[in-house]
Amino acid sequence: MVEYYQPRPDVAALVPRESRVVLDVGCGAGLLGAQLKADNPERVVYGIEPESEAAARARTALDGVLESTAEAPWPDDWRRPDCLVFADVLEHMTDPWSTLRNLCARLPSGADVVLSVPNAAHYSVVGPLVLYGRWEYRDQGILDRTHLRFFTRKTAFELVSGAGLHVKRVERRLGWPAGTLGGGLRLLTTLERHREDRVGVRAAGRRLLDHITVQYLFLARKH
Repeated sequence: MVEYYQPRPDVAALVPRESRVVLDVGCGAGLLGAQLKADNPERVVYGIEPESEAAARARTALDGVLESTAEAPWPDDWRRPDCLVFADVLEHMTDPWSTLRNLCARLPSGADVVLSVPNAAHYSVVGPLVLYGRWEYRDQGILDRTHLRFFTRKTAFELVSGAGLHVKRVERRLGWPAGTLGGGLRLLTTLERHREDRVGVRAAGRRLLDHITVQYLFLARKH
């Protein structure tokens, strides 16, 4: 799939610079891992990837790649990660709650976890569902036909906290309609996002943000 070969600077920006050993779960072709190594040349980056072609490409960029599913045992010669990354992979799993919880259980206390998930409450999903009763899968995006699970802001927080993690930071990737309406939303969301970062946001403003949020990105820490 095309996302195997796309860089993720938004995800890389959330990985703490002090993270020394990063495991990218669902690493694709290794572009994100390569960026993480470029950001900190002393960093070791491993990957887990079930797709053979993508795993082969990742091996040329990362310090080790396990061609397997997410919960496979880590190789004995791998150093213990102090940061896990899940860049839009949990929604492809049958049981992302157990997978995240079980992998986090292998981490030391104080380890970081960075993850991103699509938002099923985005207007492009909710609008057609409410107005026309349509829930149409696509080749990519929020309703990617390979997605098995769907999350909103609230359930994404529950996913993270259910794995024994404390949320340190949340980012949103926004997407809104073009034209005059889009310009108005841009202004409103700039104001609301500023308020959210500083002193909390009113419920109405947060709902507005929720409906134009394409993805949620979390930086969380294990208790």
